[in-house]
Amino acid sequence: MSVEQPRPRAKPHAARIALAQRLLNQLEQLPPKLGDVGLAIELQLLKRELTRGYAALRAAPGENAYLSVVTLVEAAMACLTWKEYTPAILDALRPAFVAGTRPGPFRSADYDALRRLFRSQAIPTSPRVDLQGPFVSADDAAE
Repeated sequence: MSVEQPRPRAKPHAARIALAQRLLNQLEQLPPKLGDVGLAIELQLLKRELTRGYAALRAAPGENAYLSVVTLVEAAMACLTWKEYTPAILDALRPAFVAGTRPGPFRSADYDALRRLFRSQAIPTSPRVDLQGPFVSADDAAE
């Protein structure tokens, strides 16, 4: 006769905390690469880690607010080239990952605070349209 042992329950928010820690570790690889073309590779690795977090966060009940943070960081990263990264930008991204490592729920208000931080640091989170770029003719600019 065998007795089934109860399965250990996953700790609440474990998926988010583990993801946020991986993202934070990846972010910490970036400062020595600032100004070097190697930064582009490290940024792609960070973006890949962000994307991998989707499935884990979707499967975890109550983690939609942190999933929104992941997409916010992705949007910000999509607006910047590797040459535009500075220590200040990395410092502004760090709280997004540190906040995810906290035990307990991550709420919409936490997301909103990070969104406001990005705005206060002038980190774009939506595409920019350069109407004075090299491919705009004088006729186009006049319209």
